[in-house]
Amino acid sequence: MNYHQINYLLLSLALLFVATPVLAIVMSSTNYQIDRDSINFSGGLSTSTSYRSESTLGELGTGPATSTAYVTQAGYQQMEQTWISLTLPLSASLLPNINLAYGGIASTSLAFAVNTNNGAGYTLQLRANSSPALQKTAFNFFNDYTVAGVAPDYTWTVGATTAEFGFTPEGHDIVSRYKDNGASCNQSGGADTADTCWDSTSLSYETIAQSLAPNYPLGATTTLKFRAEAGALSSLVVGTYTADMNVIAYTN
Repeated sequence: MNYHQINYLLLSLALLFVATPVLAIVMSSTNYQIDRDSINFSGGLSTSTSYRSESTLGELGTGPATSTAYVTQAGYQQMEQTWISLTLPLSASLLPNINLAYGGIASTSLAFAVNTNNGAGYTLQLRANSSPALQKTAFNFFNDYTVAGVAPDYTWTVGATTAEFGFTPEGHDIVSRYKDNGASCNQSGGADTADTCWDSTSLSYETIAQSLAPNYPLGATTTLKFRAEAGALSSLVVGTYTADMNVIAYTN
């Protein structure tokens, strides 16, 4: 009997955008927090179907000022800035090793925390840097996961003669494509059932989580679960297979 083994499948995740907030709090208690205040005689939020405006009347000495040593934004409205931060692991290993004589499954999960004060929220996206995503060489690879229809597969399924690699996101802000009704995915208002709604990676950015409101200071975490399976008759060669993925977060 021939015994073959795939070494650890290393999954590298590249961060494309990170912004870290630096905040000062003017006043706070157990019930409220004020990041900035203003004494003036008029102003406020004005909106219509075509615009949104914040105004303040009565302040003096406002506006940006810079030197070689500092940058300041003077005034209540000048201080308002939108920021976003993304916290993520840089790499992970798909475990356990797969015995190619019998086939098997290797998996890993990575948590991505997004924090933003943006009034319109944020979007989190994923893409692969190669196709197929999980490769040893250009001729030895796991196929990208085969989705049976338009929506992700509720249940992970790989045949005995194939080897495939896919993912599913989990978290409060995942988009409808990865929500389910207990049997099918892509359900608006559906649930986030663990280990369901498996999808194929793509060379194009795909939205996996989104919020239309700020989430500071608690933030929101989306967990990406990756899975690789080799069928017993898949004929893969022994070696280390790696996938290089990009994850980005940006304000809406």
